[in-house]
Amino acid sequence: MSTPPSDNDTLMFREVNGEILVLDNRSSQIHQLNGTASFIWQAYRQSSSEQDIADAFAAAFHVDEETARSDVANTVQRLRLLNLVR
Repeated sequence: MSTPPSDNDTLMFREVNGEILVLDNRSSQIHQLNGTASFIWQAYRQSSSEQDIADAFAAAFHVDEETARSDVANTVQRLRLLNLVR
């Protein structure tokens, strides 16, 4: 598994068929992120702002800006609840 540069050493990840599998060593849980959540997770971990992620998401997935902002905000909130991002 790969470990991304981060301040969270408890997470390891691997991309499989366009989706990210995240192993949280602290909770001993594996999370499977679908393609859109994987896109958002990777962008967020690279210190992109939610607005920048939403702009890239809208372009990549051919959705309107409002939908992209909502999807990004909801996904980031869920990732925070799972302790997959800070």
